[in-house]
Amino acid sequence: MGFREKYAKLGERYERIDGPLERFFDPLRRKAAGYVAGRVLEVGVGTGFMLPHYPRDIELHAIDAVPEMVEVAKERAEEIGLNARFYVMDAEKLEFPDSSFDTVVSAFVFCTVPDPERAMAEIHRVLKPGGRVILLEHTRSDCRLLNWLFLKPLDVLLGLLLEDNTLRETHLLARNYFEIEHEESHYRGIVRLIVGRKG
Repeated sequence: MGFREKYAKLGERYERIDGPLERFFDPLRRKAAGYVAGRVLEVGVGTGFMLPHYPRDIELHAIDAVPEMVEVAKERAEEIGLNARFYVMDAEKLEFPDSSFDTVVSAFVFCTVPDPERAMAEIHRVLKPGGRVILLEHTRSDCRLLNWLFLKPLDVLLGLLLEDNTLRETHLLARNYFEIEHEESHYRGIVRLIVGRKG
């Protein structure tokens, strides 16, 4: 069973699993949303945890590979009165023309993407020149002991359950594609906020 099928089976239960972590992640989501402007694409919208934080003057498009997640996100957008367009689409194959968006957002997505290099290249492709990428992602900690005592066992468990990989170095991958304007490390590097610009 692939990651899409595993997340599809979770459906709305995903919120109960991931929800408790939101007390830590929600302030970071709010901060990430403060960087968006113009025509915006959210890659990996999931059930829509980012949606309440977006300003109302943007043109928002949101994609996810799991149809069941997209349906939950649509409902959340309707509940909060957010105007957005939703699509079932893979991060590794974005069905938008080159240079389509002013901003691309990805929040806790690259741990689930099968081919992160291809997904990052696609984000770069659909961004306009001078456009901004905002990544809020799980990453390998700066603390080696924390990686081995906590993150490695968690990564094995999540890998078996959902095929997640929380030890990816997405921040390093982003540097290959974007000029990094701002980077923050939180919880000893377990989570990073990265803001970059397409040259």
